Amino acid sequence: MLVLLVSTVFTLLLSTSAKECLSRSSIEQPLLDAHVPGAVVIVVNNTNILYQEAFGHGSLSPVRMMDVDASIFVLASISKPFVAVAAMQLVEANKLDLDADINQYLSSSSPLNHRIFHPQYPSDSITVRQLLSHSASIGINEEAYNTFMQTGDTALNILSLTDACYTYLDNPSNWLPTPPGTVSLYSNVGNALAGLVVERVTQMPFEEYVREKILKPLNIDTKKAGYRLSDIDNPDELVKHYAFNATLLDQWNGEWPQLNVKQSNLSNWLDIPFYSVSIYPAGLLRMSAKSLSLFLRMLMRNGYPLLHSRSIAEMRQTIDGVVPYQSANSTSTELPDPMLSFGLGLIWEERRDGRRFFGHTGVMPAATHSMLINEQRTIGVIVLTNDLPRTTTAGVYNSGIAELEELYETLNILADGIDTLTNDE
Repeated sequence: MLVLLVSTVFTLLLSTSAKECLSRSSIEQPLLDAHVPGAVVIVVNNTNILYQEAFGHGSLSPVRMMDVDASIFVLASISKPFVAVAAMQLVEANKLDLDADINQYLSSSSPLNHRIFHPQYPSDSITVRQLLSHSASIGINEEAYNTFMQTGDTALNILSLTDACYTYLDNPSNWLPTPPGTVSLYSNVGNALAGLVVERVTQMPFEEYVREKILKPLNIDTKKAGYRLSDIDNPDELVKHYAFNATLLDQWNGEWPQLNVKQSNLSNWLDIPFYSVSIYPAGLLRMSAKSLSLFLRMLMRNGYPLLHSRSIAEMRQTIDGVVPYQSANSTSTELPDPMLSFGLGLIWEERRDGRRFFGHTGVMPAATHSMLINEQRTIGVIVLTNDLPRTTTAGVYNSGIAELEELYETLNILADGIDTLTNDE
């Protein structure tokens, strides 16, 4: 399993002097045992990279090894903090109010003055703060989510971000039976809608805004980063997606028939094609782990050079008066995690020993990632893989998130261990 691999990496980091070389075989064997094609791990403080290594394959056929600098991953939900940073830049420019009704920014350019509102609470405003903190009472419709996904860049061409958001939210069944601003439930559409607000305020496509106002100022190469496959100058640098166990082929194609998943020429592997999603701000940004580390260190440096420190403080602040949503039909195994809370585009995790970490995780078909920072902002960790830990397709997101949550426990040890190693040098 992925956690065994990552735990092995971190254990070696802590048990080895910072001046000594890690044994690659000690890490690569767990990769093979867990059927993880490849992974990249980076550990940083706010100024330097403390550890970086690539393991396994970015492509099984033709064979291409993972590379810290060159291998380009789809970041899945690690894309969401970029939406929050974009919104906070507009707040600083006095172009956006986090607590204003989003229709103030959307309606004037929407067909027929099309408004977005909760069908049961039409007089309650939906705000950008609610969208970024998953507290707008937007529900989850996995069937609809799946229709947003297509092969290649197709999803970005056949359904606009505007149409995807409005189509989803015009369906009354896609809302929770609670007023906006009272409960939290993770929402991809909500985050994408915040991206649409950025688009309307700036009068430029959201992807263009991120490229010009976030990627370029961070010196992230825009020929090696973007939301479209066509943004990537060298397609061979794109990390390929795989799933182990060819007996699951029918289940994959049952859940995502539009992807046309096929059995690889390699025995017992499935090839998952490159894909896109119409609600792209919430999960489709692509870049290397090294490039992502520049964004991570920006968060650790109080926003420099993108934001003022007060904006980062606001992003890290959880929302008062909001409780995790629990359906009346929820079983004991479906109860919300009381140790998980949301800031603006950031997730907070509190462990049983009281330690807290913030950042984001990401799970999409054949992609499982983590980007985490300890509360003191002294250590940040990135783990990107082209693996999806699961045995069936039915629990795709839940199983991936459950595995990633164990990484927080590992980070507890890592933060102290790396501090000790660096202080001893």
